[in-house]
This record gives sequence, C-alpha cells and structure tokens, in this order.
Amino acid sequence: MHVVLRKFITWGVALSISLVGLGMLSQNAEAQQITQAQIEQFRQLPRAQQEALARQYGIDLSMLEGQAGSNTEARQDPATVEARELSDTQSDYEGERTGSRTDRERETEAEVKPFGYNVFAGRPTTFAPVNNAPVPGSYRLGVGDTVMVQLYGQESISHSLVVDREGRITIPRLGPLTVAGLSYNELKELVRNQVSTRMIGMQAAVSMGELRSMQIFVLGEAYQPGAYTVSSLTTISQALFASGGVTEIASLRDIRLMRAGEMVTGFDLYDLLIRGDASKDRILQPGDAVFIPARGPMVKISGEVVRPAIYELTGNESLDDVIQLAGGLLPSAYPDAVQLHRADRGQRSLRTLDVSSQSALSLAMQGGDEIRVPRISEVIDNSVSIVGAATRTGSYEWRSGIKISDFVKSPTQDLQADADLNYGLVIREDQQTREMTVLQFDVASALRGDMEHDLRLQPRDQVMFFSRFEKEYRRALAGYGQYASNPEEVRPVEDGEEAEQRHEQQFEQDSEAQPIRTVRESEYTPNSRTRLLRSVLARLSSQESSDASALFVRISGEARFPGNYPLVENGSVADLIAAAGGLKESAYLARAEITRTLIDGGNAMTDYLSFNLLDAITGVERVDIRARDHLSVFRIPEWQDTVQVELTGEVMFPGSYSVRRGETLIDVVERAGGLTQHAYPPGAVFTREEVKEQERQRVAQLARNLRQELASISLTEGSRVGNYEELNSLLSDLQGTEPVGRMVVNLESILAGDRAQDLTLRDGDSLYIPNQLNTVSIIGEVQMPTTYRYEQRYSVSDYLARSGGTKRRADEERMFIIRANGEIEPYHQQRGWFASSGRMQLEPGDTIVVPLDSTYREPTQVWATSTQIIYQLAVAAAAIARL
Repeated sequence: MHVVLRKFITWGVALSISLVGLGMLSQNAEAQQITQAQIEQFRQLPRAQQEALARQYGIDLSMLEGQAGSNTEARQDPATVEARELSDTQSDYEGERTGSRTDRERETEAEVKPFGYNVFAGRPTTFAPVNNAPVPGSYRLGVGDTVMVQLYGQESISHSLVVDREGRITIPRLGPLTVAGLSYNELKELVRNQVSTRMIGMQAAVSMGELRSMQIFVLGEAYQPGAYTVSSLTTISQALFASGGVTEIASLRDIRLMRAGEMVTGFDLYDLLIRGDASKDRILQPGDAVFIPARGPMVKISGEVVRPAIYELTGNESLDDVIQLAGGLLPSAYPDAVQLHRADRGQRSLRTLDVSSQSALSLAMQGGDEIRVPRISEVIDNSVSIVGAATRTGSYEWRSGIKISDFVKSPTQDLQADADLNYGLVIREDQQTREMTVLQFDVASALRGDMEHDLRLQPRDQVMFFSRFEKEYRRALAGYGQYASNPEEVRPVEDGEEAEQRHEQQFEQDSEAQPIRTVRESEYTPNSRTRLLRSVLARLSSQESSDASALFVRISGEARFPGNYPLVENGSVADLIAAAGGLKESAYLARAEITRTLIDGGNAMTDYLSFNLLDAITGVERVDIRARDHLSVFRIPEWQDTVQVELTGEVMFPGSYSVRRGETLIDVVERAGGLTQHAYPPGAVFTREEVKEQERQRVAQLARNLRQELASISLTEGSRVGNYEELNSLLSDLQGTEPVGRMVVNLESILAGDRAQDLTLRDGDSLYIPNQLNTVSIIGEVQMPTTYRYEQRYSVSDYLARSGGTKRRADEERMFIIRANGEIEPYHQQRGWFASSGRMQLEPGDTIVVPLDSTYREPTQVWATSTQIIYQLAVAAAAIARL
C-alpha cells in the first residue's frame, strides 16, 4: 500500500511539474513536455480532481482532452520514397504522352520503351508508417493498434486505448474488451453496445488512433528487395513503392501475394495503370511477402497509337488486345497497312495486316512481335490551294466546275493591296506522271469572268497571286545587285525597279547612301516573284531530261523584274513580259530578240529571232516562246538615266545639275554661271563615287593586313608591348577613317580650255570650289601640328621650325606635300651650298605631312602605307568640311 502511494505521489509531482510547464508555455502552444501516458493517467482521475488540477495550474481542460487526437491528426507523415533515375531501357511514357504529335513522329523505333516501369521508380528513404490514411471498415485490429473512445451523455470523457498483447483494450468503468481480430466495423458496434448497455445515459463514438506497424517482405525483382516495417494499412502497390519499385526485368502483370507459403492472390498492375482498377490491391498482413517474378514475353507497338510502348503479354493476347493496351489507334492512323514484324524459327518475317477486319484483330501475339501503325497521307486530294498575295490563303474544297473567280471575287476584299492584277499562275500536277505544268492568267480578267483567264481548276491545283513590288522599298538596295547564288542555279528574279513613284524616290535615296551589293533573300517582299517561284523553278528544273528541256524561260534587259520564269502552256512573249511585271520606260519597242537553242542531229545550235516588240505586246503578231528561250529587251538608243552632279562652293549658281551622257566638267561649270571672283581654282575638290568605293576597299585591305601584323606580334615571343599598342591604335584610326573619293583635277587648266585635262562626268560626281586660301597646314610627327598664314618667303623648313621641329619618331626622308588640288609631291631636304636654290615652293592651301618612321620599332610596310592614306583622307575631308 505504501509502495503504491509512493508511486502515486511521485507521479503526481511529475504531472504537476508538467502541468506547470504547460501553463507557462500555453501561449506558445508547446505542450510536448507531457507524454501521452501521463495524459492518459490524468484522464483516469475523477472528473472533480481533473477540474481541480486544471484550475490550480491554469490549464484549459479541453486542451488535454484533445491532446491525443491532435497529436495523431496533426502529425505529417515523412516522405518514404523519393524519385530515382530510370535506365535508358525503362519507360518514359509520361514524357511521350505529354509530347506533341510532331515530336512522336520524329521518334525512332529505339525510343519506344517498356510501359509502366517509371510509375514505381522511387528510392526508399525511411520506413515510417503511414498514419493519416482513412481506416476501412474491414480493417482487422491487432496488438499495438490505438483505439480512440469518446464517451458523451451525462459526462464527456475521452480515452486513448492501446490493444495490449492479449488483444484487449480496457475502458475505465467498463472493463476489458477483447478486440484483436475484429474488423473496424465490428469494434465500433461492440463498444457502442457495451457502453449503452452497461453505462446508463452514456453513448460512445469510436475511431482509430495510431495504427500498429508490421513487417512484410518484398522479394524477387524489386529495386531493393528485403524486409520492410510498414503501416498495417499497407497494400501491395504501396509495398512496391516502399521498396523503390521494380527492376528492368520485373513482371508488372504477375505480382504475387504470398502468405504462409501459399499464394493468396495475383495482382496485374496493368489493371491499375490502364483501367484504374485497384480491387485486387489487397491490404497486407504481418509476415506477408510480395513476390515479383521476371517478366514474361514482350510485344512492341509504335506509330499512330495513343501510347506507343513495349507491353508485357500474359500468354493469350490478340492483336486487338495489344492495340487496346496502347490506348487504341489515333485518328491519323492508317489501319489498312499495319506491319507485324515477327521472329519465327530464327528468321524475321513481315506481315501487312488490315486491322479494320476481325480476322486480323484476332491474330494471337507472340513474344518479340513488333507492330508498326503507319500514318495516313498528308495529301488532300479534293483540295485547291491559294497562296501569295491573297487575303485568305490556304486549302479549300475542290468541286467539279470550280473556277478562280469562285475563290477571288473582289480585288479589294480577296486580294492584298499590293497584289499584281496582271499576273497569276496555276500550278498543276499530273496525277499519273507527277510532272508539273504551269498555266498563266490575267488576275483582273479572271475577276471579270473572262473565260480565257478564269480557268477551271482541277484537284490539287495551286493558285498563286504575286505582289507588284519585288523588294521591300524601305530597305531598297543600292544599284541593281544580282541575286546571290551559284551561277548554275535557277534564279527567278535578278533585279527590280519599284512600280510607283514613292517607291522609286525611296530607292534613289537609298542608292545614294549604299554601295552596290548582293541582294539578300530577306529583302524581298513575302509574296515577291523571287520567293514564290523559287520552289516552282526548282521543280521544273528537276524535270529536265534528255527527252525534255527544263520548262522555264528567261527575260533580260528593260523589264521591271528580269529573270527566270516558268514556261506556261501556250506561252507567248506577251505572257513572259506580263510575268516580268511589264516593261520599263526605257524599253525599245521597235525590236527585241529571242535567243533559242535547237537540237539538230545530236548537236546544239543557237538561233536568233528578231521581232517587233510592240506588235508582240499588242497582239498584232503572236510570238511563241519555248523552253529555255532567252528574251532580250533592248534599251532605247542614247537613253540615259538621270545623272546628277553636285556643284558647291564658289560658283555662281551652286546646286544639283542633271547632265547628259558625254558632258564634261567645263560644261556643267559654264551652266552654273562660272566661278565667283572669290573662287580659288587650285584648291578645287572633285569627288567620285567609284573612287570612294576603291578607297573603302583599299582601307579594308590595309585593315586586314594590320590585323595580321597584330596577330603576328601577339604570337611572337619577346615582342615589345609598345609595338602592339601602336599598331592597334593605328588600326582603330584606319577603321574610323571615312573614304572621300577625291580625284585630282587641274581646274585652272580646264577653265583655260585645255580639253586634255577635262573629264566626262558620271552620276554622283561632286565639285567643291573653295574661296581664296591663304594658309599652309602642317600635320604628322611635329611638335605642334597646326595651320599658318601663307607667306611666300617661308620654306618647308621654316614652317617645320615654327611648329617646334620634328619628333624623334618622324621620318624626315619621306616627308611629302599635299597640294591644294590633291596632288602629292615628295619633299627632300636640300643640305649644303645648294639648299636655297633647290628648295620647294609652297602655295596657298598646301599641307606639309611629316610621316611616322615605320622602322622606329618593328619595320612594317603596312604601317607606312596606312599612315599615308590616313593623312591623305584627312586633308581631303578637311577641304570638304569647309562647305
């Protein structure tokens, strides 16, 4: 008795301390200091004593009553399985299913993988049991299970009762009850009956608390076979997850539940994975073993099915069963020619099956079979395609008797604003020979219903509408470049001219700013002849043979869009000119010429056919064209495009002048009223675009040479850093130098009537006449480069002395004078008795240049040449800058 009392006092002290801690920490909800066993003992005290203790220590009694339930409900199960990588041979079905149909089409047969293995691909991290899963009514109680009993009625009492080793729970004031082996539903019924019968005025609510753990075995082809401690609610599939899934050779269709050496049930995982049927996913019992045998025969299905994969057979599947395992055929599948590859008696065989028939679907499958479901053809036979400059392009249904005007009724509603109303094509393919023929029509006439041009269409015809403009006018090219490609390649359009005045103006502006260069594909309009005809011409070129020439023709000269075009049926010169966008204003209408190649007796002969171009266009004379004909449209004799020349500076009427071919510099100066009285003809600056381009190319070549010098210096062991830095600085100066294009002219001699000094003008030429100059400049390697007032009595040496003399790196042996008109004269210092008589006479506007000694560091010819060019361009640019 004393021992019991001493234990109770000891427990009371411990409980009091815990309750004090609970009271102090109740604000932070930290009640973990009281164990579950202490709470249960507290609940066994009479209600009055519970309330007294709660009042004494300031504890909310409801907190203790809900402690056990909250511990169970709030507990979060730790993760027991984490993902692991699959081997290349295992299934990647999820990725395939979420991929697009186009991605699946690009997959090779080797990428089709076994089905279902990735679902159970995990790596076990802990053996913690699952505690928050709902308990089914059929669950059998065992030793270690916790039963929660809530009594309510006259008073409210909660009990957390653990099934002891004898299979019983003890309810205070009610006594022990044997519950081991009962189902959860039977337990609830038993407790409710006992409470209502033996405790007057009381009723009971029963639930399950923490469930017991048990040991089971996962054996065979498991990822990590062995014994596992799991929750008593664990099923076959959960055991597979806990063991990390299965190996690459495991069977998914013959999972066996073994109990006491006997097979309890088999589990086909395909039922769960494909149909979601978990009826055979049994709850395990302590000591059960989940056995995973090696997989059985496999069959592979690929192509146009929902789930292409490798599937396991159970031994009696038919072709229809395999197709259903793969989710069935896609709408794009072609069922009439399904291929079955089979290995039989050491040989491979192939069968083509029509799976729309029952006999083919009932064919029994064998291990190693490969089924390939092909895709239907993408070609739509009963369609007509509209491409190009139409507002609604795409494919449309073909009907008998349909015409072009049935698709395009209004030029404003059905065609784009830039559509060419004079030229359209129908691309037609022969159904038997697959050869292409081309028909041409006038779009405007077709819209009016003209039977000659409103062509009747056939299935798979392609109707093309073109833009009036060949190139994007905002990115118009300088000059008329040729389309960049192999000379032997068929080139549809080589050059072009804008059709409307605003495009021509933009073209001229861009031409002045850019050099002649190659036309890029991106600079053509989306519906240009170049872009739309490229594939057509390539197809026609591929039809060329020894029996037939390639069906395209060529037009050059004064056409708006010269180049290669398809030869249309019954084509004429008028058709070809319409295809080329018409003629330029400069076209010579009295005569044109066709160059034709004839084959006679195995020899090729060239024939020339001249005709009146105006008659051919107006229909007075029909001139037919043949394959590979070349139509040349000549320019009007003496026709010259507008040539503009710019006169600025000291002329009576400066401005831009249009000149005729053959006019010279003196002619345009006289038209400008001559020079003013302040003009200084020796300092005239004449520039030409061609010379500017030559300067640009020369500077670019020198820059490349300098880069090579830099690379050589950087790779040479022991090179001086100073050489590299100076060359790099020179390269930067050279790259920043803008070409001027100055030509040396002797304007004084030209004005004096010396025709030998005069020159014929070209487009873009410019003449600048400065006013009276009275200065001499000195630049380069001098102490103070500057400009001085010209004094006739001063020599070169005098100006050098006034600039502080030359620097240490100056090359005095290569000094030169740039005259006001751009001429260059070398200067050689005269020393000794004859220095005064042999000195060079300077003139107003001259520039003394003291170059850098190229041998000062590392000798390089590129250095000397580059510095001289920079000085020349700088002087010319300074002269023009006076404008």
